Amino acid sequence: MKKIVLFVFFGCISALAFAAFPLETQMIITEVEPEAFKLDFWGFLVGILTTPLLIFFGLPLLLLFINKKHYRKSLVFGWLAGLVLIILISVASSADFVFLY
Repeated sequence: MKKIVLFVFFGCISALAFAAFPLETQMIITEVEPEAFKLDFWGFLVGILTTPLLIFFGLPLLLLFINKKHYRKSLVFGWLAGLVLIILISVASSADFVFLY
C-alpha cells in the first residue's frame, strides 16, 4: 500500500510540475532570431593541427571548455577537416599509382 501511495504522490507531482510553467510559444518563436555562423580561423587551424592528438589521446577535448561559441564550432569543423585530410593522405599513400609510370 505504501508503494502505491508513493507512486501516486510522485506521479501527481510530475504532472503538476509539467503544467506549472505555461509558455507562450508564439512570443518565443518571434523573439528568437538565429545568428549567422562566423568561422574563427584560429579555432579552425588549431582543430586541424590537433586532430592526430584527438584520435590517439583525446586531450584536445579540453579545448571545448573555452567559453567562445564560434571558437568551439570552428574547432569541431577543424577536427572534421583534419580527419578528412588524414583519410585522404592515407588513401593517397596506400594507392597504387600505376598511371604515373
